[in-house]
Amino acid sequence: MSKSAVESPANGLAGTTIAALLLAAAQAPLGSTMIAVGLPEISKSLHSDIGLVTSLAVTSYLIVNIIGQSPGGKLGDVLGHLRTARIGILLFAIGAGVGVFANSLLLLVISRCTMALGAALVFPSTVALLRTHVPEARRGRVFGLVGSTMSLSAAIGPPLGGELVSRFGWRAIFFASLPCLAVAVVLVRLAPPPARPTNAKQQDARAVLRAFDWGGSALLSAALASLVIGSKIHGNLQPMVLIGCAVLAVVFVFWELRAKDPVLDPRVFTRGAFTAGSLIIAMQNFAMYGLIFQLPQFFTQIRGATAREVGQILFAMMACMFALSPIGGRSSDRLGPRTSALAGAVLTFIGVLWLRRLGSFMVPSDALYPLMLVGVGLGLGTAPAQTAAMMAVGVEQSGMAAGATSTMRYLGSIVSILMLSGILGGAGAMQIAAHESAVTAFATASGLAVLMCLALPGTVAGSKPIARP
Repeated sequence: MSKSAVESPANGLAGTTIAALLLAAAQAPLGSTMIAVGLPEISKSLHSDIGLVTSLAVTSYLIVNIIGQSPGGKLGDVLGHLRTARIGILLFAIGAGVGVFANSLLLLVISRCTMALGAALVFPSTVALLRTHVPEARRGRVFGLVGSTMSLSAAIGPPLGGELVSRFGWRAIFFASLPCLAVAVVLVRLAPPPARPTNAKQQDARAVLRAFDWGGSALLSAALASLVIGSKIHGNLQPMVLIGCAVLAVVFVFWELRAKDPVLDPRVFTRGAFTAGSLIIAMQNFAMYGLIFQLPQFFTQIRGATAREVGQILFAMMACMFALSPIGGRSSDRLGPRTSALAGAVLTFIGVLWLRRLGSFMVPSDALYPLMLVGVGLGLGTAPAQTAAMMAVGVEQSGMAAGATSTMRYLGSIVSILMLSGILGGAGAMQIAAHESAVTAFATASGLAVLMCLALPGTVAGSKPIARP
């Protein structure tokens, strides 16, 4: 593979550039959660059924986001991470602009898909830039800042969206992203760009697009899209869709093993630290998103609590994650990924195991301390796992690795929702035993994450970038 788009790790990334990239990347979870509170008003304004609006506007965003992560990361490797991030910021801004003026459901869906595509370019490129340009001694700390930023933006989405909708209408949800993106563009322009090796030349965009692994991207997109769709539908069609997903995944692996420059090289998973870090991220997201979707159902339908009460305890979990993520990153730099990730995974496991007694919780506040413990564990453990995974690959594959770990993160949440719908479907949503079974599954995943932490390197130096297999 040509290394013309690989940035030199020796040249530091300006703080203003980091701030700009984080500001842009934060728009993805913010855009995902803010729209939830505006769906009733959107459906009324566009004269569409709220179920249809929810399905198209939310699901399309999720599908495009997840299928774009790996191709977006790979594009950064061959086109340049900073250049790809700029394209992503522009696409997100265009999508948000379309959303401001959308007067039909079709335009709304186009807006959401364009925003998701931009987000899929920005996030892997951001992670790759941090991996290649932040000094090794501070890399975990910066990845902790990434986790903190993303969890904060996801947490403030609903309350911020509610305030914007109540004061200015639903279009303000889309407009709110534009000033942030404008600031990000200005900061990127003002900051000195990271230097490249003296013998490196920027690849021509047209040449990159011609040589890109479009076949692998199409197969991966089809497999992931079918998984998302399978998690949303019910009945006899669901098993058929999921079987189709499995077949596509197998075909994708064989295709990539023979591809000259694969969009996601399966051989990267032969590296223990990368596989362990990716699986830890997936399993912890499996537990976190499962609880986020399950607890509102349990407390509102079975215990008669209000959505606001449930929202407060979930916000407490996200707040703990936000507060502890930088600490987890710093401890990873000092103690090594294994120790820091293990401490976080153990706390997460204890918190989820505590929730196994869900039947004895009569009000949402009963779950406050376990959820805070889960948040602390996720905050401490996510950055070390991300650091170990990214450091297990060479700089020329940083974008692909970032896209792969991000895809694993989304896979964890999708599989969680799929499992949850199977357990709580129909009358199960009203049965305490079914809810406790779901928490048992989340605890099992958290326990497996603890074991996976043992495969991480004990020191930062123990996770050395190695040549492409």
